Amino acid sequence: MESQHERIAKTEALFRDVNDRIAEASERLEADYATFMCECADPACAERLDVSLDDYEHVRADPARFVLDPDHVTPEVERVMSKRRGYAIVEKFGAVGKIVRRFYPRTA
Repeated sequence: MESQHERIAKTEALFRDVNDRIAEASERLEADYATFMCECADPACAERLDVSLDDYEHVRADPARFVLDPDHVTPEVERVMSKRRGYAIVEKFGAVGKIVRRFYPRTA
């Protein structure tokens, strides 16, 4: 049976994968900003976040960091690293942090 931490990590990793595709398409179009999906733990979340591609790449440099609506932060599994206009950059810790690192496609 899947643990709550594993379910949270899988949901967030899925949103991260979708956002990576959005970032790739935006870079091909030479955009500076893109509208990304909130990478929170709620699989039904439909929030959209306007994030600069530079900020997005900075977040992706660490496999435990995600962008999400500031009202969607789950303090039990993530800490806010910084807040921007309309979104927060969070870092997962504990069991969720370990699991999201395993699901990170950019890790060599």
